[in-house]
Amino acid sequence: MALEQQDNRITERTKQSEKVGRTQDTLASQLELIAPDGSMYVSYYYIPQMSSVVEAQRVRKALIPFAAILVEHNIDLDVRHLTLYHDDSIDEVTAVLQALNLGAELQQTMSHYEPLELANFKPQQSDELSNKQERVGFYLKAAQKFLYVILEKFRQWVKALRSKKDK
Repeated sequence: MALEQQDNRITERTKQSEKVGRTQDTLASQLELIAPDGSMYVSYYYIPQMSSVVEAQRVRKALIPFAAILVEHNIDLDVRHLTLYHDDSIDEVTAVLQALNLGAELQQTMSHYEPLELANFKPQQSDELSNKQERVGFYLKAAQKFLYVILEKFRQWVKALRSKKDK
């Protein structure tokens, strides 16, 4: 039973990493991993033999033990690239990826700076902002429909006046 629970945790974590949208808790926990000045590193790997979802899943599972040092990862199967965002050295990660026998090679590591808005993330404000934007969008659409109806009535009235003038 303990192994089943552990297996479920692994698959849950890998499924979470596949989701495009993240929860606010995940973003908040990732923000804690970013250095106080907002700087971090981004490393790019080329993995030529990662051609299917199964191999991408193997790569994700290999990254799980390094969740403490990795802020985020992104796998692009089309071009067979892996992007890792991290704060510290990732020599161990590179060794584990090469041990998968998929031909993983580190292309480059460079410094990456997160914008100030991300570092000052406040979940409640973003929810309020999106609600305000939805309301504004709703009112703009309603106003657009109203003005369109008024314009059509005006066109009909001008057309009627012209036809009356021609008679």
